Amino acid sequence: MKNYLIHLLNYELWANQRIINVLEGLDNPPARAVAVMGHILSAQQIWFGRFTKEPTFVAIWEDVPVSWMGETAERQHRKMVSYLNALAEPELLQSFDYVTSKDEPFHSTLIDILTHMSHHAAYHRGQVVQLIRPLIKEAPVTDFIVWAREG
Repeated sequence: MKNYLIHLLNYELWANQRIINVLEGLDNPPARAVAVMGHILSAQQIWFGRFTKEPTFVAIWEDVPVSWMGETAERQHRKMVSYLNALAEPELLQSFDYVTSKDEPFHSTLIDILTHMSHHAAYHRGQVVQLIRPLIKEAPVTDFIVWAREG
């Protein structure tokens, strides 16, 4: 299971970078598109902090400049893959406690959180594509199956 989760994280990086590359290429990307992509990256940081018990210093809707997004995505990917590589398989199914951005206590397994993160990012990448589609000739394709075929 750990290898599959790393596989998903590799896909996430690829898909995020495709969107970020388009945002970087626009002279004036829509503010909402930048905000939503920043939200994807901020949410990843916040979730990482929750399951590693490390403090995070970003808001769920952090203002992330487009020029920082690529490096932020790569850094987070390295951190998450490194963290997963250090875990034993049974740890993926252990439940842990955390508090949401609305100060609500919950507990979830790491596998559920990582699955959520993947789906959450895909949902929001679709929003970004809708926002930038009128400004570009061809929308970036971020489908998992496209990435898997290329890999």
